[in-house]
Amino acid sequence: MQHLTYQVPESVLISTKLPIIDEQGKTIFLMQKERHKFLASIVNATIRFGLPYSYKITNAYGKPLYSIDCAFPGIRYKITEHLSSQTIPITRHKVQLIEKAYSFKIANQDYYFEKDYTGTGHLKCNNKRIASVSMPLSTKISMVDTINIVSTTEEIAALASVLFHTFYYYDA
Repeated sequence: MQHLTYQVPESVLISTKLPIIDEQGKTIFLMQKERHKFLASIVNATIRFGLPYSYKITNAYGKPLYSIDCAFPGIRYKITEHLSSQTIPITRHKVQLIEKAYSFKIANQDYYFEKDYTGTGHLKCNNKRIASVSMPLSTKISMVDTINIVSTTEEIAALASVLFHTFYYYDA
């Protein structure tokens, strides 16, 4: 299992790149927020609903791996898998009364991402858990949140972290 972490300062600018590091302190990935497309930016500023920003994750050298975006804030989420240049729709599901989960399909594999009652996001592939992303409440030190990722591979860690940060860190 891969164990990675990243820290989110209280204020994250568009230019801020959040390094995702392994247990040895080596930067493996970089996460960065991106502006919505022009029309989506106007809608988001007007109604304040859905994703405040879209996000992408790159390897340590800046090559994009995954990015998440939506047509309009809160509507028609999609994930782009940059290695194959494939854009995949993300389906949003209601779980219980107000909880949300998300599903999508990459390379004929069914993925499902949901948050449990502890706030941990779980990524499953074909009903098998392959990653967990959590933010322990006790890690809030000097205006920084520490996010922990446990996954089967580094690539899965990248996917799980961009999903968690997009859908659950900001409670979109």
